[in-house]
This record gives sequence, C-alpha cells and structure tokens, in this order.
Amino acid sequence: MKKKLSLFILLAIITALLAACGSPKTDESAAPVSRDIIAEGRLLPVSALDLSFTVSGQVDEVLVEDGEEVRKDQALATLVDSAQAQSALASAEREALAAQQALDDYKAAAQVNLAQAQIEAILAGKRRTTALNNYNASKSRESTARLDEAEGNLEIAEAALQRIEENEGLDPERLNTLEAQLNAAQAAVDSAQAAIDALTIKAPMSGAIADVRIIHGQRVQPGEVVMAVADFSEWVVETDNLTETEVVDITLGQAVEVVLDALPDVPLQGEVSRINQRFEEKRGDITYTVTVLLKETDPLMRWGMTAAVRFVK
Repeated sequence: MKKKLSLFILLAIITALLAACGSPKTDESAAPVSRDIIAEGRLLPVSALDLSFTVSGQVDEVLVEDGEEVRKDQALATLVDSAQAQSALASAEREALAAQQALDDYKAAAQVNLAQAQIEAILAGKRRTTALNNYNASKSRESTARLDEAEGNLEIAEAALQRIEENEGLDPERLNTLEAQLNAAQAAVDSAQAAIDALTIKAPMSGAIADVRIIHGQRVQPGEVVMAVADFSEWVVETDNLTETEVVDITLGQAVEVVLDALPDVPLQGEVSRINQRFEEKRGDITYTVTVLLKETDPLMRWGMTAAVRFVK
C-alpha cells in the first residue's frame, strides 16, 4: 500500500513539472512589474544663499526680518563703523586726489616740457662747446674731465628731447611714474572702501529673507552665517541617494512625481532639471544627486521638507 502511494505521488510530481515546462503560454492577465525608481529627497527653494560678514565686529543694525522680500544690493545688516576705517579712507582719497592732480598738471604742461627740453639741449650744447674750447687751449686733466662731463650731459639732454618730441611733449618715464603713483593711490582707496563696505551685508539677489540669527549689539565672526536669502518663486527637490545602477536610467526632462511626507495627499508633478556629474560615496555605495524642478506648488510647502520622489518610466 505504501509502495502504491509513493508511486502515485512521484507520478503527480512528474506530471506537474512536464505541464509547467511544456506550456508556452503566459498569463496575460498578470500585472506588469513596475520599473519606476523611488528615492528620498529634500524640498528646497530654486536658489538660496547663506550670508555672512567677512570681518568681525559688533552688530549695529539688523534692517530686515524673516520672510521680508528684498531686492538685489539692498542693505540687510550693518556692523558698528570703525573710526580707523573711515580715517584710512579719507587719507587714501586725499592721496589719490593729489596723484591725479600731479598727472593732470604734467599732461597740461606738455608744451612747456617740450620747450624746456629744447632749452636744456641747447644749453648742454653750448656748455660742451665751451668745454671743448677750454680743452683745446690747455689739454689739462681738468679740461679733459670737464669736456667728458659736458659731452655726457649733452647726450642725456638730446636723448630726453628726443623722447619728449616723440611723445608730444611728455617724457614716457615721467608719465609712467605719475600713472603708477595714481594707480597705487587708487588701489589704496579701493582697499579702504572695501573695508567700509565689509561692515554692511547686502542682498546678492532678490528674494525673501530667512533664518535671521543676529540682533543689535551681538558680536559676529568672519564667515559666521547670520541669515539667508532665498527665491521661493519656484521649488526643487534634491535627492542624493540614487545609486550608479539607478542614475543611468534617469534622463533630463524625465517626468517625476513627488509626495511630501507632510502632505501625503498632495502629489506634485515635476521633471528632472539636473543630474550631478560628480559622485559621492555613502555607506559603500556610489551615489549621485539629481534635482527635480516642480511644476506645481502648495502654500503649505516649507523649506527642508522630506519627500518621496518617483521617477516615472
């Protein structure tokens, strides 16, 4: 009886295997397996910048509040003015004004310069003639030295005259010196002005102020983030956990569906706007950051919300 039962079971198994292997048809009613890629992302404004002072100091005024709309180059906060910085600027401006005046005066005197150079050359020629006559009369050691000196001065005067004649009454060497002095003085002004400007933070772009972290009288250090400015006119979602095997299936312009954890019933449509070319290594995986530009918004959206990102195939 046991032998018959075992034989029956064996035949049933063989029959089932043959049926499975021999049937070429598939079940067309079976649901297809989804190949969509799903990742976690973070909601961000389309552009945002952290702001900080480049110098240390005490906060004098905070001119904006969280959420306030600002325009590019608008003053946002200032540090207490330094009397030393103001004095350095005033001194540099005086030096620059004097250097500019010296250059202008020299250029204005071109005709006078030319006349003086001509006179110097004529006088040098006369002195050389006198020295030559004295040498011919005595041929002494002193007259020889006097002649050498006069001839050298004549060469110098004639070379100076030639330079001035070729440059419309201006000596290039003198002109270069005056221009260099002016450039140095102007650089000092720029440096002093930069020190004054560093006491004020200005908006690098138009947008809304966020995360103001300073108050009047507070001490701040260079590079310390004191506030941010962001453009909330559009939103993006960044996901940085797409692996190397997943990112190859992502393309620019690809349709994306985003669901924020805080708004699970509000699916948002978007498209891939950027695929970072540089990789990161996270927990042993090679990953890439992908940015999704949202086509829809919701008034309840907030900077930093987490989201599920589904890349539609």
